[in-house]
Amino acid sequence: MPAAIAVALLAGCGGGDNGGTTSSSSAPPASTPPASNGVAELTPDEILAKAIEALEKAGSYQVSGKATEEGEVTSMDFKFANGSWGGTINMQGSGVELLVVENQTYFKADADFWKAMGGADGAGVAKLINDRWVKVSADDEMFGDMSEISGMADPKTLLQPDGTLAKGEAKELEAGPAIGLVDQKAKSTLYVATTGEPYPLLIESPDGDVTIGGFGESYPELVQPAEKDVVDFSELSGS
Repeated sequence: MPAAIAVALLAGCGGGDNGGTTSSSSAPPASTPPASNGVAELTPDEILAKAIEALEKAGSYQVSGKATEEGEVTSMDFKFANGSWGGTINMQGSGVELLVVENQTYFKADADFWKAMGGADGAGVAKLINDRWVKVSADDEMFGDMSEISGMADPKTLLQPDGTLAKGEAKELEAGPAIGLVDQKAKSTLYVATTGEPYPLLIESPDGDVTIGGFGESYPELVQPAEKDVVDFSELSGS
């Protein structure tokens, strides 16, 4: 996976004493920059295709970031692997943990969430659930349709531009050098790695930035929870 490039400078070997004179030490060898993967020379659409292909090949990745809409800050951190995904989203002071495995949605929420949802009964609901996963049906109005998040499990959807792409400037990111692809309609920029695999590394937008990483990593937490750790939401709602 792309990462910040660490360069070790090797100290020059000093010569021994030769008749009271000191030989000059060699300068440390210059670091060799990583080889270009060639995407910076491609057209914007070709670069995007390479980024999608690299993400599909990786099979798993992590998406995290913050966005602001109408003054409300929402932060997220999700992992995707083999069609399953999970992570956390924090909005309006409440945190929700989500998990989707084999098209079944589960969630956990903090006390503030249940208080906002259930008013005076919220504390009782939180106590009843007792930190278990809540299982919801596909037609649930609140959590059944997670299309905006689940769409990120598809690299084509995650990286789909809103408008025409133009090649932007090169930029040195924490994960390494990258070339920008400017979505002229959304006014956002996708940065694609220009060394190693052409992974998509960062999406900058007026509303917030999204970082993509964890390429090809194993996420063992993306499995169905044990039955004893699950409560059915339809039983709680009385439906």
